[in-house]
Amino acid sequence: MKVRFLVLLAGIGAAAAACANPLATTATLATIDDTAAVYALTGAPESGPTAINVTFPRAVIATPGENYDVVFDIRHDSAFAYPPHAIGAILTAGLQLSTTPFDAITQAPTSGYNDTLPVFIQAGSVLLVQSTSSQCSTQSVAARTFIYAKIVIDSIFYDEAAAPHIPRTIWYRLRNDPNCGFISFADGIPKN
Repeated sequence: MKVRFLVLLAGIGAAAAACANPLATTATLATIDDTAAVYALTGAPESGPTAINVTFPRAVIATPGENYDVVFDIRHDSAFAYPPHAIGAILTAGLQLSTTPFDAITQAPTSGYNDTLPVFIQAGSVLLVQSTSSQCSTQSVAARTFIYAKIVIDSIFYDEAAAPHIPRTIWYRLRNDPNCGFISFADGIPKN
């Protein structure tokens, strides 16, 4: 009789733990690092990438048929990062400039993102990105519909007078958490 009672209690405890947070999910994918370069939107080579897709980290061409979250441009001696809405695209992503060093950012903030205005960037600038990802569109909790990333601008080249054969280019490093709604930038599979 005591064994059945203990098994019953253990079963009730497991059920209660499972029901404690019915909206909880578990991450299955490890954080992803990427390093690449993009060209300035203005004057880019025809097949040159000018944007970043942070959901599946890669540099892409900012065209209507492509998914992207950040578009880059260099005008004269100033560089900018644009969320898609700022250049008239229907895609949704928000940006925020961080004053915290890239390596010190362990989690993405869940608010404060700008989805309509460009952000001035320079070498060393750190951008945080909140992307509304189609891969997360089936999530029942609104906070789980986003993919988060952090980007550091390693260098910006725009000296066309010194090297007219080299297009205006931005080199960057990126880390994303590919799990819907997870905000951790820690190595491996995130816990939150």
